[in-house]
Amino acid sequence: MYRAKVRPCIIVSLCGPELPKELRPSSSPKWQTAPTLLVAPYYGVEASEGRGGWHLPLVERIKKCEYPQFMLDQLPGANFQSVLRLDHIQPIGRHHNSWEPKPACLSDGALEVFDEWLTWLKTGDLDENTVLAMVRGELNTSPAPGG
Repeated sequence: MYRAKVRPCIIVSLCGPELPKELRPSSSPKWQTAPTLLVAPYYGVEASEGRGGWHLPLVERIKKCEYPQFMLDQLPGANFQSVLRLDHIQPIGRHHNSWEPKPACLSDGALEVFDEWLTWLKTGDLDENTVLAMVRGELNTSPAPGG
């Protein structure tokens, strides 16, 4: 992102096709028609010299999928966990100076769960018949005593 710390993001939307040149006259401000992406940023969990890190009891709750705005993930090639902030979704320019694509992408199953998560965030409701609801149920079920 421009004028911000460079951080990993997930592309939430490509925001439609680029407009034809006749709809982008040079006399109009570029921001009105510039192509964008919607991205959600990742934030590293662990504290370091330059980073405060996340409160570990909160991370444990995020790990159990308790909040629609947070998702715990481990990015490809990383040896640490990150929190994806879905409530920080924002537009960035599609210009090559604004972002650097990486070869990783979500599988079809992961995209299904991601879409369920976004619906949960937008509506506040999570359909009990979704994969995400099943995962949350498994993560939040305490094992029986002695087993």
